Amino acid sequence: MQAEERTEAKATVETICGLPVDRAILFADKKGIYRPRIEKGRTKLLQNLGFLSRFLDTDEKILLVTTGCSPFTTFEELTIGGAWVVAVKRALFVFTHKRLFHIPATSSFKYRGSIAQVLYQDCARLRVKGSALIAEYHNGRKEKFLFIPRGDRAIIERFAIEPNESDRPSENPQRNHLCPCCTQILPASVEACPACGQQFKTRAKALKYSLLIPGGGYFYTNHLWMGLADALAETYLLVATVVAFAMALRGNAEAWPAAIIFAFVSVLEKALTVHHSNSFLAEFIPDDLKSHLGNQPPRAEPGRAPSTEDRGPRNQAPPRGRPVLAVSWPHFTVNGGRLARAGPIKDFPHFGRIRRRGGQSNSRARGEGGQPRE
Repeated sequence: MQAEERTEAKATVETICGLPVDRAILFADKKGIYRPRIEKGRTKLLQNLGFLSRFLDTDEKILLVTTGCSPFTTFEELTIGGAWVVAVKRALFVFTHKRLFHIPATSSFKYRGSIAQVLYQDCARLRVKGSALIAEYHNGRKEKFLFIPRGDRAIIERFAIEPNESDRPSENPQRNHLCPCCTQILPASVEACPACGQQFKTRAKALKYSLLIPGGGYFYTNHLWMGLADALAETYLLVATVVAFAMALRGNAEAWPAAIIFAFVSVLEKALTVHHSNSFLAEFIPDDLKSHLGNQPPRAEPGRAPSTEDRGPRNQAPPRGRPVLAVSWPHFTVNGGRLARAGPIKDFPHFGRIRRRGGQSNSRARGEGGQPRE
């Protein structure tokens, strides 16, 4: 197998797919070495994130884009199923030098219309354990984002989140959802954005559709495959319940136990649909979701500069967070939102090399004297 070419990642900040990114970190592996394979994969994810430009502050840049799952409970895993819950809880995670964006996504990692943020200054700790990214907030709460890819976990571990002593947690030190229209922070359990009036799907309607239509709660929250599966199950249970009661009322005493069991399971199925629908609604799904998604910027191509229409109105709210992320890499440092050379590349002879057993090193990306190979 031909060895993958290793190239040094130069410390550059540029616009890719309409978003300001730091190439040196975004397209590098855990050793800080640029890899074309990583650039291809992360550029593909960036193409689905054109809407994110209006959420970023003027001086904010993207350091890492990765995938994983939104938090879910053991009860949801048991009642939905392990494979199903991973599919319906897919999410994208975007690290900047100020905060972490949590973006619920479809199975193909496309935008669902919801977005949340975690300010680094709100975290007592933000660490990786196993396949999980664990956020421990100053209010004592803890959240787990599971199934972070192995290679990206190592990169996240190299991120040193070091709030300044003057930094204070926000009023709600936790994961806060943002309005997808005006980008403002949303209070818990509101049915409309206080700033722009954007309406969100409600629990009352989810309950109504869940009770009246088989699978209606899942259809209402835009989980079509779950809705179809639930509709088939509810339809079968409904028919079985009606038939069993009809037989029991005609004098078949043996049909009563079956009728009661089918009726109980039908009620339980409805209750689970309502519970799962309410869990999905906690992500603040826009009421006019199709219209909202239709108004999003088109899928961006790599290197395409954002137009005024793509970027949308610039966020006028106070800064979301201070630049508190310090990233130490083989030849550059990001601290306080500024990219600065830690020194000339020749001062870091270990960069771009593979360490052999016994302490010897083999240069792959550099020639003698620290000069790049032709």
